[in-house]
Amino acid sequence: MNTKLPGATHLSPETRIAASVAAWQKFRERRHKHVPERLPFITISREYGCEALSLAAHLVEILNERCRPAVPWASYDREVLDRVAHELNLSREIVASMDDRRRDAMSELFDAILNRKVDEALMFRKIAEVLRSLATNGHTILIGRGGYMLTRDMKTGLHIRLVAPRSWRIQNIAKWKNLSLKDAEKDVEYGEAQRDTFLRTFFLSQPTHPFHLIIENSAFGVPQMAEIIFTALAARFGETLVED
Repeated sequence: MNTKLPGATHLSPETRIAASVAAWQKFRERRHKHVPERLPFITISREYGCEALSLAAHLVEILNERCRPAVPWASYDREVLDRVAHELNLSREIVASMDDRRRDAMSELFDAILNRKVDEALMFRKIAEVLRSLATNGHTILIGRGGYMLTRDMKTGLHIRLVAPRSWRIQNIAKWKNLSLKDAEKDVEYGEAQRDTFLRTFFLSQPTHPFHLIIENSAFGVPQMAEIIFTALAARFGETLVED
């Protein structure tokens, strides 16, 4: 039986998390065993100004419509992840969904890649734990927040990177935020600087492992990019996309 989440991207973080946790639990109960890291997940990294949010929303729609999974797909961006991490009960519930072995593996990885000497280190580790737990349970699309770095050792991930010429990204930001090109250029400069600061602050090393797909956003619209990723996901994970 399929558990649908109509308009999932517009639901509150609390509602989305509650629905996802309930679906994961039902999925496991029907198999009489604990089965995390069976269902695939997607991370989307992007150059500032690319269409990651729209892409994730479109992917959620087509994956749930075409695959009818027992555990519906849902997407989580920076704002949602930050909010969930601050909601103590929500973050505990998500992290508790992993078994001890996977929590130990997560701690070992985080000790190796995360900078513990900054003031916000403890708060970001909570965000990282939530993100990693969502990926472990599967059928999640994680946007930004170092999702690729935090899950790079997991075999069920498909890691996407969106790129585009700077001039295109400036024009896209101008259109999206209703800014002049001059103000949009400043916004892109600020966004790029913020991302660089984030990576340098919280991670001990910069990304070195290749992404599975690097897509030129200026050459493809959101529906086209979603089809490319859907094809790659089906080729990589096959029947797990329609696990019921």
